[in-house]
Amino acid sequence: MILSTSSGDFPIPADVARRLPNVPALPDVAAANAKVQLENFRHWLDASPDHAINYERLRRWHLVQEELAARAKAESRPFVVSDDGLE
Repeated sequence: MILSTSSGDFPIPADVARRLPNVPALPDVAAANAKVQLENFRHWLDASPDHAINYERLRRWHLVQEELAARAKAESRPFVVSDDGLE
């Protein structure tokens, strides 16, 4: 798995990937079937409170990783994806 950030693309270590919440891919607004994708995602999100929690955990994790990657780039040091932000 790869984490895409504004600072670049980084491999997600297997131990981190195993801890990530299981969330379907976000709808691609540029796709021909974007409306269907969005509807399907909303149905998934509404199907269980756990889905909303998992989505929020994944979103927060990505924001933290984005910040850490930007900081590493600004300091000219390597960035390694971690589980920071999953708590």
